[in-house]
Amino acid sequence: MDQHPHEQQPHHQHEATEPAWHPIPDGGIPGIAQQPAAPTAPAHHHPAAPDVVAALGQQATTLRPVPVVRVLSPVGVEYVFMILSLFTGALGLASALISLVNGKFDFSVLAFPTALLVVGVPAFAGIFLHLKKLEILNPELKLDPSKRRSTQAAQILSFLVSLFTLVGLVFAVFAKLGGQSSVSIGKALLDALCILVVSGGILAYYWLDEHKG
Repeated sequence: MDQHPHEQQPHHQHEATEPAWHPIPDGGIPGIAQQPAAPTAPAHHHPAAPDVVAALGQQATTLRPVPVVRVLSPVGVEYVFMILSLFTGALGLASALISLVNGKFDFSVLAFPTALLVVGVPAFAGIFLHLKKLEILNPELKLDPSKRRSTQAAQILSFLVSLFTLVGLVFAVFAKLGGQSSVSIGKALLDALCILVVSGGILAYYWLDEHKG
């Protein structure tokens, strides 16, 4: 009996293919061909942890933060007190001299200059002697930055007072010569001299003290 056509199997049917198996190299995965490893770049040398900590510590020591706000030293505050007391007494002395030069001896006129002298001069003298004693015991205080700022401020202020006093004197002379002022040139000169003696004395003392040696 003949077989049904669809039951006949073709003799050239495709056989199932199996993956090719290769020898297993040492440390490889069975059945998978091993590809040659790609060449790797040499690893860079990284410093060990102690080296990193030491480097950071050295950098932190070298780069110290700079304070934005500068403060005075304890002795520097005393120098500021001394300069303030000095100019208080200087203002009283100059005012009293100008009043006397212009013939004003009334107590109402001399009351305020006298009060400035009575308060400012003893305060300045006490602080000045105290700081001089400290400078003798510790000569490094003469180079204290806070002290130098205070004395330099005194020099600048006394220079400005002297400068504008001379400007005022020259202006008074020109105004008198031009017939625009009735102020006596002699009195204007004496007034300016009183101010220049006080402010110039302060400027000369601290200028010489800072440039000494």
